[in-house]
Amino acid sequence: MYKLIQHLIAFKYACKINHWSTDKYSDHLLFDRLTSDIDTWVDAIAETYFMAMDKKTVFKPDLLVPKYINNNLVKSCEIIISMLEELQNDGELNEGLNSLLSAIEEGFLNKLALAKLA
Repeated sequence: MYKLIQHLIAFKYACKINHWSTDKYSDHLLFDRLTSDIDTWVDAIAETYFMAMDKKTVFKPDLLVPKYINNNLVKSCEIIISMLEELQNDGELNEGLNSLLSAIEEGFLNKLALAKLA
């Protein structure tokens, strides 16, 4: 679950790099749309999984993993979707977490479609 958070943060960072680097206003707006909901999802995972299980010590300053930052946003979306599916199929998570991961997966399927426009 921690690795998922790391990938979500890296995805947002890659989108922001593209956002700040583009000369096209339409791309600027697209990259903004790709970052929407990421903070909410990361916070929800942190609170419903790590904090609820009293695993707060897992959070370290090295949360952003540079090797996970991928300018190929389509590939990043696919990796995150795959991770979400794997976690949901694990059978170890409660219904609430599975529901959260399902909602994030749905959001990332939409982001995948947007990333293909970039």
